[in-house]
Amino acid sequence: MAKPNSDPIREELLSFVGRLFEEGRIRAFLGYARGTLPYQTTPLIARKKEELERIWVEDHLVANLAAYLKEVRGPLGILVKGCDSRSLVSLLREGQIRREETIVVGISCPGQIDLRKIVRAVGSPLEEVEEIRREAGEFRVRENGREKRLAAPQVLLDKCLPCSYPKPLISDYLLPGDYAAPVAAESPGGPGSLPDDLLRGKTAEERWAFWAGHFERCIRCYACRNVCPACFCPRCVVEENMPQWISPLPTRGDNFVFHLMRLMHVTGTCTSCGECERICPMEIPLMKLNRKMAEDLKELFDFTAGVDLEKPLPLRTYRQEDPNDFIR
Repeated sequence: MAKPNSDPIREELLSFVGRLFEEGRIRAFLGYARGTLPYQTTPLIARKKEELERIWVEDHLVANLAAYLKEVRGPLGILVKGCDSRSLVSLLREGQIRREETIVVGISCPGQIDLRKIVRAVGSPLEEVEEIRREAGEFRVRENGREKRLAAPQVLLDKCLPCSYPKPLISDYLLPGDYAAPVAAESPGGPGSLPDDLLRGKTAEERWAFWAGHFERCIRCYACRNVCPACFCPRCVVEENMPQWISPLPTRGDNFVFHLMRLMHVTGTCTSCGECERICPMEIPLMKLNRKMAEDLKELFDFTAGVDLEKPLPLRTYRQEDPNDFIR
């Protein structure tokens, strides 16, 4: 794991959050702890100052900790990257958290590593990867004694390539660091750009076949729902049985209903954090749906989720000039 400049950041974080516990301003702090597997971390819920010693800030801070605000209530502190802060904005807009009970600590993010990309790039299982090292805008990966140089787009999560919000949009305390996009604007895959989606140019029949193939593989484990900060219904529609809207069996038809219904439920709240796709054990490309939804929101309502605490939510606000082309 990368170690440059990490110790001073960790010490400053421990000092600041330690004072919050001592002063009784928080009952819990959400951060990261070192994982039991290489190149991975696990979410940490520290409920007293002594538990902060497990905090890890060196690298691989991939999880969006805002998802845990559904279970851990304030007053609390939370460590956020720039993209994660958008989820906080959405949760504030939806009345799911209270700003006065949430102390937000921002940390700079150099872009998060996609371990699946690493495995594909080196052609070896992750267990044989000996080191992943950041170096001058690129990565050095050593496996079985051989070292390979990889460009950032070959290593980073796709969601990190078009990063437009490297600095948290809301924060109470910013840790030192370079709050810049992980890929330079002039570079391929820089801020504002997205990976090419060849699906857009396909016919309706081809798109149907594409999604039918993917949703047929869905095992309905609900990992996408459980990891999503925007999924906060007290009882999910898939768990209702009087009436039963969706069968619990992972059939292709019911999988279609589940995924498209969930997409509509989080419209305007989903910030495209990418956790649903990252966590999916079947590697279903859910971000294709999320990106299309975000683009439609921008085009139809000039709205981007998680960036504005004041702008009216599009699906809760009626305007006479709203598009109504769907009415015939």
